[in-house]
Amino acid sequence: MMKCLWLPALLLAAFLNLAEAQAGARICNDTDALHHLAVVLRDRGGWVAQGWQHLHPGECMEAAPRQYQGKFLYFRSESPGYRFRDDSVRFCTAPGRFRIPHGGDCTGENQVPLRFAKASSDQKVLLSKRSAGGAGRAAARGKDPHHLRTGGQHYTAEVIFQGCRLNPRKETATCQFVGDGMELAAQGRLQVSDPLFTYLLGVLRGTSMVIDGEMTSRFGSFGELDLHSVTPRVPGRLDEILHQMQGRWQSERNPLDRFIVSGAVRRASYGGRQMTPEFLSVRTSCEGKARGEGEYLQAWDSLRGSSLCYRIEALTQDRITLVYIPNGIRLDYRRIR
Repeated sequence: MMKCLWLPALLLAAFLNLAEAQAGARICNDTDALHHLAVVLRDRGGWVAQGWQHLHPGECMEAAPRQYQGKFLYFRSESPGYRFRDDSVRFCTAPGRFRIPHGGDCTGENQVPLRFAKASSDQKVLLSKRSAGGAGRAAARGKDPHHLRTGGQHYTAEVIFQGCRLNPRKETATCQFVGDGMELAAQGRLQVSDPLFTYLLGVLRGTSMVIDGEMTSRFGSFGELDLHSVTPRVPGRLDEILHQMQGRWQSERNPLDRFIVSGAVRRASYGGRQMTPEFLSVRTSCEGKARGEGEYLQAWDSLRGSSLCYRIEALTQDRITLVYIPNGIRLDYRRIR
């Protein structure tokens, strides 16, 4: 009961529960761009299509559970500016988080058939072999039926800086921010004439900022920015509370229940199994869920976009007590050194 409240993704489909599988097909993002991944698995004589999962540069995922009996599976990745090389096998997909039994039949609202690539159930797949970037960037983005093009919509927000990934070969950096319950990424060149991204490489994760630019595309809880400026802001009372929550925590009632807060991202685990990351914000109320005196922690599921709300009952250097708003259940955690 307790773990379900704090770990809502515990019982998601197997390919989203990444640490559940220890062997089998492994898909790795060896490109320098975020990809969104869908997988089709054999199940009880039929095919089940599931997606979309964020796969950041350098990350891998186990595409099938340990007990998977099928000899093959199918997958597809989407990323703006990248063209996917498929095997002309069509399955049904949908925007955002989806699971479609009988994945070949597109009968539901907003469902779109896309072509997938085939992989054996014991194969390691590198996305660079299937997803080519560079030329045709605008054309490739325009053909993505699930990627929302925003037309360069102006965007400014208070965010928490989540760090940068450096690509020395291309002399570029990809920097990430969390705000408004979503993750925002911006890529730019490291150059003397425009030192913006060179500056960001030296900024500490968790720094409070105001960003300004144009949102060029959005995919579920992920957005891409053409970044114009970043301005450090003086942390307020709510920022300081989030800063105090940084680090590793363990449930006092159930030691298997743990989480790590890094910047504005929480990565929970149960018995070593990693859950879907959540985007955090400390507020004086939770959207549509709670108002009143005190501070609240709102946590957005990075895949589904849904959120949970907790009242921060107590917070010290070594202890945190959260109260789950719908039913008042108390959750006590202690810091792990």
